[in-house]
Amino acid sequence: MKRGSKLLLLCGALVVLGASYVAVRQLAVDPDELEETISLAGPASPQSLIWTDDSGTLTLNYGESGWSYADDSAFPLDQTVPEDMTAALSAAAATRQIDTPESLEDYGLDAPVLTITAQDEDGTEYSYAFGDVNELTGEYYLLYNGEEDTVYLVGSDLHDAFNYDLYDMVEMETLPEFGSVTGLSVDQPEGSLTLRYEEDGSGLSYDPDNHWFLEQGDSLLALDAGKVSSLTSAITGLYWKSCVTYDVDDQELAAWGLGDSAAVVTATYTAAIDEGEETAEDETFVLRLGSTSDEGTYAMLEGSTMVYLIDSETADSLRYASYSSLRSDNICSMDWDTVDRLDITLDGTTYTISFDVTETEEDGETVTDTLYTWDGQELDSYDVESMLSAINGLISTGDSSGSGGETQLVSFTFHRNTEDQFAQLTLTLSAWDTGSCLASFTGEGSRLVDRSAVTDLTEQIQALFTA
Repeated sequence: MKRGSKLLLLCGALVVLGASYVAVRQLAVDPDELEETISLAGPASPQSLIWTDDSGTLTLNYGESGWSYADDSAFPLDQTVPEDMTAALSAAAATRQIDTPESLEDYGLDAPVLTITAQDEDGTEYSYAFGDVNELTGEYYLLYNGEEDTVYLVGSDLHDAFNYDLYDMVEMETLPEFGSVTGLSVDQPEGSLTLRYEEDGSGLSYDPDNHWFLEQGDSLLALDAGKVSSLTSAITGLYWKSCVTYDVDDQELAAWGLGDSAAVVTATYTAAIDEGEETAEDETFVLRLGSTSDEGTYAMLEGSTMVYLIDSETADSLRYASYSSLRSDNICSMDWDTVDRLDITLDGTTYTISFDVTETEEDGETVTDTLYTWDGQELDSYDVESMLSAINGLISTGDSSGSGGETQLVSFTFHRNTEDQFAQLTLTLSAWDTGSCLASFTGEGSRLVDRSAVTDLTEQIQALFTA
């Protein structure tokens, strides 16, 4: 072997040995061989907590009313944070120590990543300076009380207990424990939206199972229960992502869209109650929604000075709610038990189907059935009910815009056995374009349905009356 190659191998071996020496020197002992820990306990009755990291220095002081932020006693400090800090200080301990270290730089202690100083009620100070993390054990190198002749290895508990910026420690306002939401409104400069719940939907909609309505002048427009439930869950499931400020000023309000341009969401709700308690009265919750950032949407409680970030999808569902987004996708959801007669007008001819309920006794039980007749002839019940199902199955594909729909394709007039303003209802389907038809039901004529579904329906009707 050439002499140069031997020298290269020798140098390589020395590098490996040197790295191994540093690792062993820094580790000191095998943690599995450790039997006792070394106490590094802090003050018995801490009066101040000071910590410095790359983001700056924070100080908390203890007084008669508990812990407070030294630079502003009005800061809403979450008391559990300093309580956890003091608990971590009292339990501080090292797993091992390195005596007379050659260089603090080897352990990252020449420029600590975190320094904690805790003062006892008698003025005694305890300090903890954290350096690098030992790659083998995951522990921090630490100087205790500034004694540079000993380096300790400690777990991450104490470090993590002080790993807080100011707004990580804010005590955010508590949101209500919502029971059931009975009303919801969204007011903003472009207009308002008001929803309300009615326990008894009879007389308000052709379908008495409708309980949620949109107020439009003196009218109430029925809404889809599932869609409203999703909307109200944006309120009942609301949570703060983070606090932006605890003492907002007018300039900040305007910058975050929380001034006059804010959307104001008002929810009426019955608070959740424990079993056995009396029914609670309705309460009101008011939330202001501002502009949106990459982190979320700015929001605040009405009358508060604290501003938060909330989930933008939640905010948008409230801000952009509309009648179009909340009404049922079904054009018509008829309860056929309420229908006595159905008039169908197709190609200029009107066909009237009578619904006659019959009752028979089978094995001691009463069986109810419906007989469908037209022009004195009995119709096949399967074919009729298939057509009725197709009527109820018409789904909106969107809202119409512009003019059109003058050519009527088919219309249905439902004669019902109800004693209200919904005793007679009309559904009209008209040509719109090559892919859609315009549907008009109970006076609402701005919805589109798939043209192929209407074509299938008219073919069923034609087959029913030409068989």
